[in-house]
Amino acid sequence: MLRTVSFLALVSGIFVLSAYRAAEPKFGDQLFPVNTTVARFFLSGERQFTNIYDEDWAPEPDTLLSMQILMLNYSAYDNVYPEKTRGMIQRSFPLSVITDFWEGSATDFSAALSGRDIVVVPYPAGGNSDILKQYGREMAKFVRQGGMVIFTGTDQYAVLQDFGLLDIDFGYFCKAPTIHETSPEHPVLTGTAEEFDMRNYAYPLDISDPNFVVLADVKGYPVMGYKPIGKGNVVYLGFEYYFDEKESTQMLLNAIRWALQGKPVLAEKGNDPESAATPLAPKRSEEILYAGTGRQESDLFDLKIYPNPYISKATLDIELKKSTTLAVEMVDESGRLAALLLPKKNLSPGFYRLELPNVAPGVYFVQCKTNEGTTIRRVFKTSAD
Repeated sequence: MLRTVSFLALVSGIFVLSAYRAAEPKFGDQLFPVNTTVARFFLSGERQFTNIYDEDWAPEPDTLLSMQILMLNYSAYDNVYPEKTRGMIQRSFPLSVITDFWEGSATDFSAALSGRDIVVVPYPAGGNSDILKQYGREMAKFVRQGGMVIFTGTDQYAVLQDFGLLDIDFGYFCKAPTIHETSPEHPVLTGTAEEFDMRNYAYPLDISDPNFVVLADVKGYPVMGYKPIGKGNVVYLGFEYYFDEKESTQMLLNAIRWALQGKPVLAEKGNDPESAATPLAPKRSEEILYAGTGRQESDLFDLKIYPNPYISKATLDIELKKSTTLAVEMVDESGRLAALLLPKKNLSPGFYRLELPNVAPGVYFVQCKTNEGTTIRRVFKTSAD
């Protein structure tokens, strides 16, 4: 009799929990994935989980950047998660235009991708496998042309496998872990500590993809990183985004900025996202160097600034394709000279490297002036705090 009562109580408890999960966002009630043994390995010796977040911390809104972002919500865990992630991005980049894609054919999705800079896939956790594969093929084309796809963490690694953008052997589940950064100088990690404790969940992966670059791990398993495909990148941020936890939020915002590195310089047009900022109109003697397929590229030289954003110093690489007269300046947002990186010189074809100085935190523009015109790159200088 006691066994019967216990069994009925267990069944009743599961039914109540299922009903709760169907009506509410998951927050702290998520069940373990199928790889429970490995999950318990990660949970061994863990700190007490808490739902206390950095509510007094919020990133300063970036009123300079304007971008076109597509939220692919088809596979999202629930309706709340995309809204939370969307709100986080919109608050930080108020001039950006964010469009939601919930469902549709591959043709519909391809049309939605047109003109976008970034695709954010919030907590992919379900969906039809064939549809996921179709969307994945469209995103692969998008990335090869210079776009960026950002996946946030998930315990359903098979969904990531269906998208087909990363070669994943297995996915893991842990909460309140310690994150170790393996490449702390990368722009996506700007403003974060080399090792920090998470208050929320993390979702490391077992990745066999030789092209995947690991930026941070949990006990040796990649929890974040990226894979270059063509001219773009696929980024995996294996964290929760129900709340604005400082480190994970900073990484998401950094990844978005990184996606726009080398895109046109943008001017603010008020705080209305629908009137999104437009490229600064170049003077007759100026040329704006664009990145991505179908956009103008220089036949005179190639430029690269890294890391961007940077904390103390950054490197500017210039590869001249033919002889020219070149001067390089760094100016602030008001146009005031912040640093003269290279006085006007006659240079032969070749590779040249300059260092950007440790100026005050802010947004700067590196101007490379030649007889043919001026090429402008934007660079972000951040503080170490």
